[in-house]
Amino acid sequence: MEITFRNKILIVEDSKLNAQVTADILNKYGYETEIVTSGEEAVEKVLNNSKIPSLILMDIELKGAIDGIDAAKIILQHKDIPVLFLTANASREIVEKIKSVSAYGYVLKGVDEYVLISQIEMAFKLFETKIQLKKREELFRNMFENHDVAMILIDIQTGHIIDANKAACHFYGYSKETMMQIEIEDIIGISTIDGAQRCSEALKKGCNPCICLQQLVSGEKRLAEIYSSPVDYQGKTLMHLIIFDITEQWKAKRELEFYKNLFEDSLNEIYVFHPETLKFIAVNRGAKGNLGYTEEELEEMTPVDLKPEFTLQSFKELLEPLLKGEQKQIIFDTMHRRKDGSLYPVEIHLEPIEFDKEKVYVAFVIDITERQKIERELKERNEVLSTIMESAGDAIIMLDDSGKVTFWNPAAERILGYSKEEIIGKDLHMFMIQDMRLYEAYREAFKKFRSTGRGSVVGKTVEMKTRHKNGYEIDVELSLSAVRIKDGWYAIGIIRDISERKRFEELLYRQSITDPLTNIYNRRFFMQMLEQEIERVKRNKKFFSLIMFDLDHFKNVNDRFGHAAGDTVLKSVADTVKGRIRKTDYFARWGGEEFIILLPETSLNNAVELAEELREQISTIELQGIDRVTASFGVTEYRDTDTIDTVLIRVDNMLYEAKSAGRNCVKSE
Repeated sequence: MEITFRNKILIVEDSKLNAQVTADILNKYGYETEIVTSGEEAVEKVLNNSKIPSLILMDIELKGAIDGIDAAKIILQHKDIPVLFLTANASREIVEKIKSVSAYGYVLKGVDEYVLISQIEMAFKLFETKIQLKKREELFRNMFENHDVAMILIDIQTGHIIDANKAACHFYGYSKETMMQIEIEDIIGISTIDGAQRCSEALKKGCNPCICLQQLVSGEKRLAEIYSSPVDYQGKTLMHLIIFDITEQWKAKRELEFYKNLFEDSLNEIYVFHPETLKFIAVNRGAKGNLGYTEEELEEMTPVDLKPEFTLQSFKELLEPLLKGEQKQIIFDTMHRRKDGSLYPVEIHLEPIEFDKEKVYVAFVIDITERQKIERELKERNEVLSTIMESAGDAIIMLDDSGKVTFWNPAAERILGYSKEEIIGKDLHMFMIQDMRLYEAYREAFKKFRSTGRGSVVGKTVEMKTRHKNGYEIDVELSLSAVRIKDGWYAIGIIRDISERKRFEELLYRQSITDPLTNIYNRRFFMQMLEQEIERVKRNKKFFSLIMFDLDHFKNVNDRFGHAAGDTVLKSVADTVKGRIRKTDYFARWGGEEFIILLPETSLNNAVELAEELREQISTIELQGIDRVTASFGVTEYRDTDTIDTVLIRVDNMLYEAKSAGRNCVKSE
């Protein structure tokens, strides 16, 4: 808008006389005037002239197509000019028309000139005030819209967003049109930083500033610091929000706090010292607590003051490779001296770092008092363990995850015959397993152990046979366990030679099932075998036969030649029968001079034939100084309806019949 003259007034009046009277009054007070007589002229004069008046005095009732009200409306649509109406009457209808136009009131025609001038001056002042307000509003609008900081205006009652500047739209990722259609709950944050409440609720309660977690349209979460202040606008109280994205600052602050805490709260001692003066720049809480010095005391000290074995020169020589860039870190063990004079062992990791554009040295110091104590204890335990393993009577062997021997104690050499030099680093099972099929099966099983540490014998104690270096078999007891070392499974085996025990067990077993005189089965074991045979026959529908025989007049042998001679007869008879029967047959001493034979899968006829043959052989046995002996035989075959008792009773009956028939014969059924 351009107003050329502060005192130029356009008078719109269809009565030239009245217009001139008004013009004369205005000229008298220093105003420049111009007169037009119709609304059309007024519109033409204002809209098509680059120099527009400062104010328009507009008669309401004009001749022509448009009256003063319509002319004012047309002009005000295009130009911002104060319009003061002239009217002959102030009826309610006229006043309502004036109110429909953004005018500056009205003046009654014919009023005192002072009233006219006062109204005109008032209109000018109101217009100037409006112009100032408009300028301020434009200034605020520019400040609001173009500011780099995100800003939002919100109706605090309804929660609607009234306005949002470019920075806010850019921050949240919404267009301005979308921003104006959503509410505070949709745009202002997820929750406060502590998660206690929603940001919108915190802002309404006056949280200022409020640290809120914001979710952008992209789904990204950002941290914002929001300041709020109430603004009165058009009779409403709005909330003006200023939103600062502090995500990066917050991260930096948290990282700074983290590293500060890491430095201060480390259980190890941390020192930072100057590369030339060697004076401490910073010492953490752990170091101060361990040394007993105050922070002020340490500020005047150097690492040499803590390390009695170093001089200033020797310590600088130690730092030389770091200074020249030949090494990035130096690690060494030394002693630290506390304020009270006591010493403690430490491991120092020393390296240069950049700090505030300057190189400094950082020393990470680990108190190794406990570690050295543990190492001494471990060394002692290892020595004890080594002594135990070296002197153990059992073989102790360790295999790595590829099956190679890594440990072999003297007992292993004694039991298995291979020296440590022969076996370490070799595949043990290649030595011990001669059958290649068994060896391949072992290799497959070891693959599973290698990946899982599990196996069919892991964690168990098993008895097995293995082969000595010299080729003979030995019985061993193996206890196998798995231990994980680094990334692989190792097998630890303890092998005990149980050959003597197995021989003794075998002897005991043989004694438990055999007759000590004749060395054939005893009656108890025979009964077990008979029970098993009956069960087998029931399953397989096979058959078996029994032979029971008794030496005739054996009492006469004992009476005439003595019990030693009788024992000789019994052993000779047993040996004769053993030499004739099959390995699958069971031959036992039934009691005294009575014997019994179980013949699996043998028919009655075949059993009778065998009995006759045995009877003949027994009768021909020649024993020096002893008369020949004979035997009576009973034979029977198992039947489906038989039990142990019935079949034994039947064969015993057959033996009784043979004796009744004169002895030295065979009876069967």
